[in-house]
Amino acid sequence: MSRGYDRDEGDQRDWQESEAQASRMPLSQGRTGGSAATPEKPRRPTSEGGPRDPERKPKSREHSEIRYGRQIYQWSELERAVMVEVGRFRTMDEEDVVRVFYGGIEAPFRDDLKKLLGQGLIERRSVVVGKNRDIRHVIALGKKGKKLLERQGDVERGQAIYAGFVKPAEASHDASVYRMYEAEAAEIGSRGGAVRRVVLDFEFKKKIYAELNKKGDYGELSYARRQQGLAQLYELPIVDGKIALPDLRIEYDTEEGDRAHIDLELATEHYRPGHMRQKAQAGFKLYGVNTTSRGHRAGWEGRELTRDVLAL
Repeated sequence: MSRGYDRDEGDQRDWQESEAQASRMPLSQGRTGGSAATPEKPRRPTSEGGPRDPERKPKSREHSEIRYGRQIYQWSELERAVMVEVGRFRTMDEEDVVRVFYGGIEAPFRDDLKKLLGQGLIERRSVVVGKNRDIRHVIALGKKGKKLLERQGDVERGQAIYAGFVKPAEASHDASVYRMYEAEAAEIGSRGGAVRRVVLDFEFKKKIYAELNKKGDYGELSYARRQQGLAQLYELPIVDGKIALPDLRIEYDTEEGDRAHIDLELATEHYRPGHMRQKAQAGFKLYGVNTTSRGHRAGWEGRELTRDVLAL
């Protein structure tokens, strides 16, 4: 679900430590149809110059030193790749990091995580989710980690990265966005495309609201014109008088070399039918997540739900 961009640490009671794991379950897939099973490995590597593919080639765990101010930090090629991916999506589930970057082997991840946490390059939280109050471990970039990546040029031009946590209820949702990305990226790869950049709702809101909320003597007509202009600039629809914002936009190159994008929305079991209908009307592709524990992580359902939602 799309949110505002003011961060609030919120209810600290929901940040808890535990080894229990929450599971997620898909709800739907939207307008473009087709299968979207979560892949264990990407079907097609990204093109040269695009966002790095974590599994494209083995990453070294050999550490090197970097001085920043009066501090000397140590990190490896693999740790830097993890930090970039976490920064791109703002929050990632530890289980996904282990699966994607460490081949499912947890021990080396724990060793690297301890080093990154000790240097303040990564932050870790455990958030309570679902009716059963399961625990989900998530990580985010620390402010130091973000500055180091930007200074070293590890982030592709035009790609935003984020540091720090949002409030607990949003951290679990944000961590689920990565699974949605994987499913859609696999579909893009199967058609011969290559992912170039990802854009979160946070980035859209920050840019759009900054323009709409500028101080000035603006009448309703002027506001509507500015809103329409921004919607056209960012290629976003206006639904019920508001610019509709997706949870995630994936920008990619098609097999023919054309630039394209797809807007995705992650719906939870708490979504209201009216909200889902608005997102479907906006043309967003709908995926779903169930935050109630079922003892395992289910794959994406891969069923088109747009018509069903529009019929509500």
